[in-house]
Amino acid sequence: MSRCRDLFEGIRSLALAGLVLVGPLAGAACERGEGSPSAAAEGPLTLERLEEGDGAKASGAALMALPLGLHRLEATTPEPTRAVIAVHGYDSEGYEWVHALKVLGSDGKSRVFLYRYDFNQCPDPMATELGAAIDALLAAEPELEALQLVGHSYGGVISALAASRYRGRVPLVVDLVASPLAGHPGMQSTCEYAGAVAPPAGAPVTLRQWRTRQELDGAFRGLDPDPQVVDLPGEVTLLPETYRGNRLGHNWSISWVVDHLSGGAEP
Repeated sequence: MSRCRDLFEGIRSLALAGLVLVGPLAGAACERGEGSPSAAAEGPLTLERLEEGDGAKASGAALMALPLGLHRLEATTPEPTRAVIAVHGYDSEGYEWVHALKVLGSDGKSRVFLYRYDFNQCPDPMATELGAAIDALLAAEPELEALQLVGHSYGGVISALAASRYRGRVPLVVDLVASPLAGHPGMQSTCEYAGAVAPPAGAPVTLRQWRTRQELDGAFRGLDPDPQVVDLPGEVTLLPETYRGNRLGHNWSISWVVDHLSGGAEP
């Protein structure tokens, strides 16, 4: 119990500082041994502490060691009125998010969050948890005027489901990156999932799909049909074949999309 008590004391101090909003699964994460009390004792994990290049693997591991819940990663002042929430994929190692998170916070115009969740659960309860975290954030931060979700892979499935139920007070833009929105054999063998659905007409939600080329994406190559293809309102962009000289597969997709949205990638 001392381990859990120490962890919650660390989380509590960060919450009071306004740097982390912990989701309702934090207790379960502690019991399962997820998260790191020593990391909490060192202070909040921030964008400045994330390292690209040779340090990306270690930074990614630090991201995925965060307790389950919503974590603020930047400390911009004065407080921006726009928030962006990154939702990682299944069994993520975190390194694929390091560059993207730093870019999302580079202009100082957004509060940048990472949403950590238990990817071993089915989409529906995870979407409910994400929706609750969003509602709590909007209630705690009344000055927020806009919200963006960037969901990758399984995180996109969860983000799309949460968006279909969104009734928040601010406009929501949802970027679904390399996401099996139609379902994936590994997920559908254990979960009841019929595919992504559109938000209700009139809901303040904008959806944008960013699809990898299936033959280049190791997560989807060989599947028939392509699980990324669903009929949803909003823009659909097919990503290019390469990114910075690399094959643009599953994980590089996040960096390309964020660079593109920030004006740093070819359209």
